[in-house]
This record gives sequence, C-alpha cells and structure tokens, in this order.
Amino acid sequence: MKSSKLILRLSLVFTLISMPLIAFAQSYNVTGVVYDKENGEALIGVNVIVGQTSEGTITDIDGAFSVSVDNGQELTFRFIGYKPQTITINSGDKLEIYLESNIEELGEVVAIGYGTQKKKEVTGSVASVKSKDFNAGVKTNPVGLLQGKVAGLNIIKTSSDPTSTGYNIQIRGFSTLDKGAGTSPLFIVDGIPVNNIDNISPDEIESMDVLKDGSAAAIYGTRGTNGVIIITTKRGKGFEECGTTQTEYSGYVSFSMNNSHWSMATPEEFRNLKETSGGAIEPVIYEDGSGNEYSTDWMDEVTRDVAIIHNHNVAISGASHKFNYRASLSYKDAQGIAKTSERSEYIAKLAASQNALDGWVKMQYDLSYMHYRNDYFCGSFKMAAILNPTYPIYDSNNENGYYKPTGSGETNPVENMNNKESYQDGNYFRGSVKATVNIKPIEGLKVSAFGAIEEGDNRSCWYNGIVNTDIDNSKKGGRGYNYSYNKLFEATADYLHQWDKHVLTGVLGYSYQNFLYDGMDASNKGFPTEGYKYYSLGDGDASKDYLNVSSYRNSNTLAAIFARANYNYDDKYLASVSIRREGSSRFGPNNKWGYFPAVSLGWRISNEDFMDNQNWCDDLKIRLGFGVTGNNLNSDLRSVELLSNSGTFWYRNKWTYTYGVSQNVNPDLHWEKKYEYNLGVDFSLIGNRVYGALDLYYRNTKDLLWDYAVPTPPYQFATLLANAGEMDSYGAELVVSYVAVKNKDWNWTTTPTISFNRNKISKLSDPDLGFNYKRTTSGGIGENGIMNTNTQILIEGESVGAFYGYQTTPKFNTNGEPVYKVASGGYKAKDNLTENDRVVIGDAQPLFTFGWNNTITYKDFDLTVFFRGVYGNDVLNVTSWAYGVEEPKEGESSSSTSLNVYYPDAKKGKYADKSMLTDKDLEDGSYIKLDNITLGYTMPIKENNFVKSLRLYATAQNLFTITKYTGISPEVNTTAVWNTGIDYCDFYPTVVTMLLGVNITLK
Repeated sequence: MKSSKLILRLSLVFTLISMPLIAFAQSYNVTGVVYDKENGEALIGVNVIVGQTSEGTITDIDGAFSVSVDNGQELTFRFIGYKPQTITINSGDKLEIYLESNIEELGEVVAIGYGTQKKKEVTGSVASVKSKDFNAGVKTNPVGLLQGKVAGLNIIKTSSDPTSTGYNIQIRGFSTLDKGAGTSPLFIVDGIPVNNIDNISPDEIESMDVLKDGSAAAIYGTRGTNGVIIITTKRGKGFEECGTTQTEYSGYVSFSMNNSHWSMATPEEFRNLKETSGGAIEPVIYEDGSGNEYSTDWMDEVTRDVAIIHNHNVAISGASHKFNYRASLSYKDAQGIAKTSERSEYIAKLAASQNALDGWVKMQYDLSYMHYRNDYFCGSFKMAAILNPTYPIYDSNNENGYYKPTGSGETNPVENMNNKESYQDGNYFRGSVKATVNIKPIEGLKVSAFGAIEEGDNRSCWYNGIVNTDIDNSKKGGRGYNYSYNKLFEATADYLHQWDKHVLTGVLGYSYQNFLYDGMDASNKGFPTEGYKYYSLGDGDASKDYLNVSSYRNSNTLAAIFARANYNYDDKYLASVSIRREGSSRFGPNNKWGYFPAVSLGWRISNEDFMDNQNWCDDLKIRLGFGVTGNNLNSDLRSVELLSNSGTFWYRNKWTYTYGVSQNVNPDLHWEKKYEYNLGVDFSLIGNRVYGALDLYYRNTKDLLWDYAVPTPPYQFATLLANAGEMDSYGAELVVSYVAVKNKDWNWTTTPTISFNRNKISKLSDPDLGFNYKRTTSGGIGENGIMNTNTQILIEGESVGAFYGYQTTPKFNTNGEPVYKVASGGYKAKDNLTENDRVVIGDAQPLFTFGWNNTITYKDFDLTVFFRGVYGNDVLNVTSWAYGVEEPKEGESSSSTSLNVYYPDAKKGKYADKSMLTDKDLEDGSYIKLDNITLGYTMPIKENNFVKSLRLYATAQNLFTITKYTGISPEVNTTAVWNTGIDYCDFYPTVVTMLLGVNITLK
C-alpha cells in the first residue's frame, strides 16, 4: 500500500515537472490557405518558411499548405511579386493568409511630380526603380544606378576617370538641337530641381522615378522636354509608440584593371612594321648618340597596375511617437587607372519628419553636405598611344631630366604627368523645410509650404613646372573659383475626395526659383621660385605681362503656377489633367510666359466584369497621353543687346579697350515646345509570371531654338538666335519580366528591355520671318594631317548624327580609277570631287538599345547577371583614320613614320586617306556588353539583440564586350548634338572592376 502511494506521488511529481517541458515542446500541424489580398484568389507556389531555417513547404494548386511548427515559432510567407508576411504560431488552427501584391510595384507609390500615385493608377509613361533593383558596383554618379534598367533611358559613361563624374543621359532620343538648356533630363531631388546630383550618396537613394512622356513631364513646364528623373532619398520610416533605433553599414572595396585595347603597335610590332606591312611602312627607330635603342610602353608608364576604390556609408535611423529621422555619413576614395588621378568625397545627410499640434501639422527637414577633391591626370593618353615606342623616357642632357620628342606637336606624357599638377575641391550644401497643414474641418485637404536652398562652390588650382616641349607655359600657375546658389519656394494645396466608386485628387501650386552664378579665374608666370605655384599669383612677373584675370556673375528666375487633377472610377477608368503657366527671365519681353498642358487616360481592362472568368490576365491597363513641354535657354541675356569687349586701340599713349553690341536683339525669343503623344500598355499575365509595359510615342518639337541666317540690314549681325525650326521623332519601348523558375528554393526572373527611336530634323528655316537655313556642319576633326574637317551635317530631312562624306563604290572609270557616288546621282573620280559632292554616308544613332537583367535566388544566395548594348549605329574611328597607314607617295615604295600606327590596318594593308572622309572610315558600333555580375549571400541570423541582417556580395563590372569595332571601345557618346558617335583620339582607358562588399543592419 505504501509503495503504491509512493509510486503515485512520484508519478504526480514527474508529471508536474514535465508539464512545462511538454508545453514548451508542443508542436502543431498548421494548415491554411494563402490568398491575394486585392482579388481574393488563391496563390500557387508561395514559399512557407519555418522560423529562421530553410525548412518549410509551398502552397498547392488551391493555395493550401500544411506544415509542422513548434509553439511560438514564426512562419514567413514569401512569393515573388508580393510583400512577405511573418506571423507567430500559438495554435493549430487553420490559417487564412492574405498577401499584398507588389508585382511590378502595382500597389506601390511612385513619384509623379508634386505628388505620388499608386503604380496601377498612373496614366503617363513613368518607370520606377527601387533601391533593391539598382545596379551594384562602383558609381561615380547616382544615375549609374539606372543604366540599362529603363527602356528609353540612354545612359553612357565613356570614361573610367573617377574625376569625371558625369554621364551622358538622354530619354527617348533627341528633342532639341542643344541651343536651349541641353539634352539631359531635369533632376528633382526630394522635391528640389537641382543643378547637380554628384552630391548624393548612391547608398542613400530610396527610389528613382523616370517621367518619360509629355503627359507625365508637363507639370515641370519649361524644363520637361528632355524628361524628368525624380530621386527620392531614404528617410526614417513610420512613427512608433516605443522609440526604436537602427544602424546600417554598407561598404565595398574594388580593384580595377586596365582592359582597353589600344590597337596601336607595341615596341616590338613597331620595329617590325616594314615586314608586317609588306614594305609599305618604314618605321623611324630612335637611337641615342651612343647607339642605344629603347622600347617604351608609354601606356604602362602612365597607368597603375591596379586602381583601388573604397566606399563606406553609415546610417542611423530611429522613430518615436511624433518624430523620426535618418542620419548618414558617406566616404569614398577612388583611384583612377591613370597615375595621379584620384577623387575623394565626404557626404553627410539628415532627414527628419515630425508630427505636431495633434496631427494638424507635419514637418519635414532635409539637410545634406558634401566636400570633394579631384586630383587630375596631367598626362595624355592620346600621346601615350601615338608616340614612337622606341623613344626613351629620360634624357639627362635636358634641364628636367626628361626626353624631349622632336616631332611637331609631340610631348612626353610621363614628363607632363609628373611636372604638372591640377586639382579641384569644393563643397555642396542642400537644405529644405516643408510644413504641411491638414485642414481637418475639410476632410482630404492639406496645404504645404516648401522652402529650399542649394549652394555650391569649387576652387581649381593648377601649376606647370618645367616642360621641355612647352617652355612658354612652364612655371605658370593659376586658380579659379565658381559659386552657384539656387533658392526655391513652393506653396501647394492637395485635395483628396472619395464617394461611392469615385476618387478625385488634385494639387494646386505656385513655384518660384532663382539661380545665381558667380566666378573668376586668374593665372600668371614668372615667379621667383617654383614654390609660389598658385599660392600668390600677384608675385609673378613684375611687368604683369603674363597676368590674366576674368570674372562673371549672372542670375535668372523661373516662376510658375500649376494645377493637376486625377480621377479614378471603380479602379477601371482613370484620367489625369494638368497645366502649368511658367515665366522665365531669360526670354524676350514679348514671350516671358507660356502654357504647358497635359492630359492622359487609363483603362484597367482587367477589372471589367467580362474579365472575371478568365485566369490568364492578372492586370491589364491601356494608357493614352498627350502633353506639351518646354526647353529653356542655357544662358542669360540672349534676347537683348549685349555690350562686349571688342578689342583694343592705342589712345593717349596707352592701350584702351573698345566695346560694342555683340548680338542681335530678339524680343520674341521664347522656349521650344515639344508636343508628345504616348500610347502604352501595362500588363501582368499567367499568375503574375509575365509582366511589363509597352509604349509607342510620337514627338514633334516646334519653335526650335537655332542660329539662323538673317539679312543685314535690318539686322546688325548676320546670325540671330530665334525660334523657327522643327524636329520629329518616334519610337517604341518594351520591358518584359518573366518569372522563369519559382519553387521552394529556386527563383529566376529574367527582364529584357528594348528601345527603338528614330529622329528627323524636319525644318530649319522660316522664310516668311526672314530666318534662313544656315548650313551647319559638325563633328570637327583636327588630327595628324586631318585639317579641321567637319564629318557630320545638321540638315533638314536627316537625323542628328548624320555622317557627311564621300560614298565609295565598287565601280571604276575608263582609266581604272575608283569612282564615288555623288550628291547629284552620278559618279566621279577622286580628283574631280568637290565639297558639294558629299552625301550622308552613315548614322551615329543606333536602331535600338537594349538591356537584359537576370536575377536568380537559391535559398540565401542571389545572383544578378546584367547585359546591355546597342545595335545599328556607325562610329567614326578617328585613331584609325588619323594614324592608319598612309599610302606611299607616287614613285616611292613605302611611307616613313616616326609616330606609332594603328596596327590592325597595318596588318591588313589598309591605307588611310586623310584628305577625305568616306563610308569606309566608319565602323559598325553595335555591341553587347556583360556589364555586371553580382553574387550575394544573406546570412540567416538567429534571434539576437545585436544584428538584424547581414549580406556579403561580390561584383564584377565591364567583364567583356562583343563587337566588330576595332577601336578602344564602341561605347561612344551618342547623346551630343555636335559630335555624336565619334571616337576621338583623346580618351581615358576602360577598366574591368572586381568588388567585394558588405551590408549589415544592427538593432
């Protein structure tokens, strides 16, 4: 009996002790169904992940799942195109999970200028790229994050020089001839139209929205012709009852190696040119007085083996009940592949938001500051490429110890690199405050006041030591200072009203922006010692004969009122109407103000009742838009009489300046106007596995700014800047994303983009107004025997970038001479050709540009592979034309050269004719480039009090290029009106870059 009671008591104690353990270890077989939150449909293939493991399951054809989970564990639901959702399991009940769509950001908010919209409601042509989709790797400018990502956005970087931060940017080809404010888009940073985006850390950008068509960009009036790129930087997120703080670090180190193909002869190849060319070339081999020979790789002498870049960004963000913030500090030090070239920069940024007065007022504060320094390469890569490779570097017989080349125009690139210096440093500040008042008695109404300033200054200093080939400029120094100040004030009223199935939003606003530019330059020589350099320019030559000083100061103002209304009925029928009336101080007194209207419509077909019973279309929207945008002038005082220095004369025993009017007056001068029509389709198909957009557009630019020929009299000068020209362009853009693989462990999304664009100058005169076409050639070349030859023409009926030269044929005349097809339609031999026989022989504009992005994930690994390229454009290889093999003169068996030669032509026996440009001097510029490969690993982090996330990644940039082009790189500037598609001899080498990076977030 006693033993039975003992056993019972022990059993009771064991049970009581075990109960917490049993409860702790209890597990559930959790079942449920996952739905689309918007339409309630079951989702197939959703990843259901248990805790911090890689264990789990996927939903079946009915969206159902079943998984074993311990009490208190988390379940995370992930599905491509949807926002992830995590829940904690406390019972074995059946779950219903609703995921919010994120596919092609249909539910996300995108910036449209003076406001935001959900992607699914946008009726203009707007492309939005979020930070998670930016290009990885080294970027000298934030716009590089978008390269190849947006159909119709052409971004070109022709130099790896870290001190050259700009990109050539163009949206939908040419819409102007560059007599206005340029061909680049307008940039808006956190609501501010800015002068410069170099002073933004790429790590601190949240999103970049590209307004491509006129209906989207017209809200920016005079500056919208070339499109608009809206940059939104990162801020503190939300407001929390309990204060939170988070620290982020992102950094990388990169290693760049020279991968340029010079195509010039090496020292050994140069010595053997006679044999290689079959006796056509006789190279001049240098020997010093002692009979010594040299072999110099000039390129190797002026470049680093490896250029190292390191970048660091630390950000701290936090939130409380009424206040949130994000503060960041970035630092980058970037070496160039050229010795002595380097850039360093520091960027500090603070963004804060505050709720006040019981929700009546919201304040936003943004401050950023940047300091940078550029150290420039003072040598010449062109000279390093063309200089005789048998010359020595040094010569002890010269004062500074360097060899002095004796050929006309030849210099020693190593001497220039080491005996000259040039640097620039500067500061940028941008600050803004926005106060928004919610008018609570009127639901949906809020009024905002926004003030901002942008201030920048930079100082440049340079000094030339003793340079044997430039004695006149030796021991000469100079410095310059440039300052810009931009102030902005805007007031807006926003209204939102919903009733039944109707949604109406509107914005009414006023904008005032003033720009000030100020600067000076000074130089001198004849200092008592080289130590003076640019420190004390006034202590140069006592006669002041070498002292040069110049300065400038100018300003301009823009003022505008604008309004926009957006209407949405039942998420099916969408409309947007906007207008901006803007005035500019830069234009003539008769045309200070202009109107810029826009209208766009959208129809979400997928929400119609007749689409209810289909399962192939998830979202389908048609967009139709029209808008008028403008292009401002790029300088002040172009419409008025301008008094300028016009020379000197001897008066009363001294030289005296004369002044006179230097341009015609045009009181009717005004901005260009671009009328643009856009038809677009947004789609998401087959369970959101295929999604994208197709856009077709037509543009007509009227009142084109141009320098026209005018009669004298009545005009004082023969040229007048006026509005009379016209330009047309049209094109198509397609972006498609296809989720090719989607299962528990693997996902692969491939996204090709392609853009077609054709451009034509339709009018460059107006005889009724007396504005006549002034024959304009461009693409000037002056290089090694090519005497100031213009290679392109701007003419009615042709596109920008039309190469203009002589058309070769396979025909011969009766004397056995090759003949050329001439403008009149006949044929002529070379000796009979005249300037008027030139014809259009090529086009620098590509038929299409393309990009192809692939994102592959496997568990915690991610891989991105990105290609881009162009097709169907011509490139003028100036190096081949100017430094190719010249045909031996009559009666001679070979031509002698002391300069290096373009080796591919020497091997092929191809002769260069510098006296004329022919179609044979053009090359196919098509290429496909493996631009970026990034492999990343996101470490699974167990629950802890310190680290929230950790990602390691490696990136390779510019790995290889497939092309028929024989020059250094086929990626030449195709956005410049005056020299598009020309590969000049001056260049900075291309590089291949390997990068290692880390992103870590601390709690």
